[in-house]
Amino acid sequence: MGDVTGPAPRWIGVIVAVTLAQAVLSLMIRSLPLLGLPLTQAAGMAPEAVGQLAAATSLGSMIFFLWGVGAFPATPAMRLLMGGCVVAGAAMLAAMVASWPLLLLAALVIGLGYGPSAPAGSEILMTAVPKAHRSVVFSVKQAGVPLGGLAAGLLLPVMLMQAGLGAALATSATVAFAAALGLALFLRGVPQAPPRRAAAPQGLAGALAAPLRLFRVLLADPRLRTITVTGLGLGVAQGVLLSYYPVFLSAAAGFTLATAGLAFAVLQGVGIGGRIAMGWLADRIGSATRTLGWLALASAATMVLVGLIGADTPQGVVMAVSGLAGLAVVSWNGVFLSGLAAAAPDGRVAEVTSAGTFVIFAGYVISPLVISAVIRASGSYGLAFALSALPAALGGATLLARGREAE
Repeated sequence: MGDVTGPAPRWIGVIVAVTLAQAVLSLMIRSLPLLGLPLTQAAGMAPEAVGQLAAATSLGSMIFFLWGVGAFPATPAMRLLMGGCVVAGAAMLAAMVASWPLLLLAALVIGLGYGPSAPAGSEILMTAVPKAHRSVVFSVKQAGVPLGGLAAGLLLPVMLMQAGLGAALATSATVAFAAALGLALFLRGVPQAPPRRAAAPQGLAGALAAPLRLFRVLLADPRLRTITVTGLGLGVAQGVLLSYYPVFLSAAAGFTLATAGLAFAVLQGVGIGGRIAMGWLADRIGSATRTLGWLALASAATMVLVGLIGADTPQGVVMAVSGLAGLAVVSWNGVFLSGLAAAAPDGRVAEVTSAGTFVIFAGYVISPLVISAVIRASGSYGLAFALSALPAALGGATLLARGREAE
């Protein structure tokens, strides 16, 4: 994509294409959990089995983060995004068969389809967008994540109620295929230069060692190592908040489900604009890493504040804290990817962002399980939220202490 750099209209078109792909792929990974109740009923499973679908999707994405970029070393990044949409759409159609093993396989493949969104999108934007605008552009792209989830929440339940489960799944697949077609039409006007990536590992031994090669790149560079550790801390806080916030408000703090749902909607809605605002701020400051460090400290403080919400907290205060959480806890992803991409060695942007995103996904998967054990043992959501704030606080303090060494 090196030849798309140039006048603003050209790279703005690239931003639109990449953000569209991000939003559509996000819609795809939200579809099966959103339709979880009718899917589990159709397959003869208990409702809580929907967690298996979410885990399978995350596993598929993590597999791509480890091996996907190396498996397609000569494929242009935009074509990887297009292929991800096609693969996820085909898997969504397979989910129409009421078989639990097939549903788990479909969820895994949907996760594989989502995998290119971070490495391929980062490679495109790093090449196409001028340096002065990268943080805000990366954040615009990451705003596609909650935007896709919002679109899924508005579109799929309507299709489910009006035309049934099969129509809802087919609608999701159609959106993915339409996005792939749109990307293909966009590519017709953009000559594709071969990507500059490291050579793919040869043989089975090389393939098995590929993840070690990815993480060696992260660990060998102090800047990449510090940014990734800070991102992991932010991912822990974000994963816990998104997993437990509605349940905490309704089951522990005593608010109605409607109030809890509204608070969660405020958090997500502010998060869409917040991601763009934090990217703009990073560009104005001139440092994605410093912005990430301050965001990590703000995230930690906000998690402690969230844990102080109780039954006597006014609803207006709950909404204000939810909005603050949307800014501090869920708005950092684009700044994180921008910082990683800027610090990556030449030709290793896709690999570095793959490895970094794998670490974040690991935090998303593991931290809610650990916090669940804390809540069961202590009975305190406040303690659980405070503990989940510690990694972000430590990461942010470390990143800021390193100062310009981390830039």
